[in-house]
Amino acid sequence: MAKPAPNAAISSRRPSSWILPAALAVTAAAFLAALAYSWSYYGLPWEARFDSPLHRRLRSSGSVGHLYGYIGLALIVGNLLYLVRRRLVNVTWLGSMRAWMDWHVFSGVVGPAFVVLHSAFTLRTFPALVSSLSLGVVVVTGLFGRYLYRLVPRVADGRQEPADELAADVDHALMSLRGLGPGSVQAAELVERRVDTAVANAGSARTGIGAIMSALRVLWSLRDLRQAARSVARDAGAHEARARDISSAAAQIGRLIARVDLIDTFAHAAAFWRGLHRNLVVVMMIAASLHVSVAIYLGFV
Repeated sequence: MAKPAPNAAISSRRPSSWILPAALAVTAAAFLAALAYSWSYYGLPWEARFDSPLHRRLRSSGSVGHLYGYIGLALIVGNLLYLVRRRLVNVTWLGSMRAWMDWHVFSGVVGPAFVVLHSAFTLRTFPALVSSLSLGVVVVTGLFGRYLYRLVPRVADGRQEPADELAADVDHALMSLRGLGPGSVQAAELVERRVDTAVANAGSARTGIGAIMSALRVLWSLRDLRQAARSVARDAGAHEARARDISSAAAQIGRLIARVDLIDTFAHAAAFWRGLHRNLVVVMMIAASLHVSVAIYLGFV
């Protein structure tokens, strides 16, 4: 019988949702289909678009262009509901924080995609340029913030995992790794040694950019852990297929231990970036409001 993966208990307690990837995949397919249908218009120089039969519909002020803008705006405004949910974190009937984070990511990606279609791939006014640039910055910082958020060990509902459960996760994962056969004990010792060194060299920064740099420095120092564990397992007598299993488990466990040992640093990094992202959202909403106001004043809406 095959032995369970060392991280099986961890992944089963904090399952990854398939809904977000599926929703993004379906939306991406629809976006590409709309793009393929309309590219005969979008690919034209601006002056040549006036002669296209699609111009009245696909231009920013056209019927379809307006629809794209309304959908994008609705998704972006709906995206901000996640901030409200965070304020009401103890109101459980509103749904889990994990589900709201998935909505935040989905609307934060799809909303700007509709805005791109609304723009018809042209930015001809200063308010449109500013609002588009600010929206792009918000999307990029939001995606990086999502990455930092996922570095903090969490239980299924999105809350930070209690310390005793984290310790049990690490102990169970290391025990399972050591039971994978020849070379697994040596790989486990390598993991603990490399992580201890990385954590010791991480620095003491706990807030702001320093916390982010410390967190990323630790993960970067562990980037070759998989290859190192594979080499150690092979040298200890593991055959190639088993060495690959051991090295894969070792890399995942190494990242887990680092995230547990520096959980406060990762949490501070995520909190700092969340605050920065929130301020950028305010700037983006002001720029978008200016763009809409100018469009209304000029009669485009």
